[in-house]
Amino acid sequence: MNSRVVPARLNLEAISESLREVEAEWPRIDGLLQRRRIGRKDPFTSFVRNNMLSAYTYLDELVALGVDPLSDSSMAEAIELNHRVHYGTDCLLRDEFASAIAATVEKFNANIEPIVGWYRKHLQRGDHPYKLAAETYVSILGQPQLFIEGNHRTGALIASWINLRAGYAPFVLSVGNAVAYFEPSAAIKRFADRSTWRGRAQLPKYRRSFRLFWEEHVDTQYLSIGC
Repeated sequence: MNSRVVPARLNLEAISESLREVEAEWPRIDGLLQRRRIGRKDPFTSFVRNNMLSAYTYLDELVALGVDPLSDSSMAEAIELNHRVHYGTDCLLRDEFASAIAATVEKFNANIEPIVGWYRKHLQRGDHPYKLAAETYVSILGQPQLFIEGNHRTGALIASWINLRAGYAPFVLSVGNAVAYFEPSAAIKRFADRSTWRGRAQLPKYRRSFRLFWEEHVDTQYLSIGC
């Protein structure tokens, strides 16, 4: 990373408010997803909201410490974001789901190499952070997925990490962007399979379309004052 770039920090209060609004409006959002045949999602409860806020808090700490996304030294941090999405900081819950956590780490280790390889190649080439973030998200969500569960949420966090380290705003789920977010994400999840010819052929289309979404929906309101 260029040392002259000042990483952006998160406005956690604004993020908390947006997630609280999503929780309140979730029945309506879920109904829209069903009517548009995008697919219904798990309920966005206070438990999910609190875990997501815990993940954003951890992400902000990583940025403050100068930790680079998808570096050799930050693999454990990327996995921790997925753990935060599911368990927050609840140690008892993590103990209860120790086998699921171990399986998640195994799946991550089996699938992270091509994602990291693509990211580092294009980072070195000087590609725009929006491209790096959006295409990394598509790679995380496309088959085979990087994590057993929580690929949407963790993918958005890792992509936001890429943005923040380059001084750009993050993506945060909101009432206004929820349907627009889940629609392309559902298509990526169904069809972007790198193990098939069809999947490889369609990946460029999803990468382009999701980059347009990403550029439109990252939002400076979620940056702390001064960023």
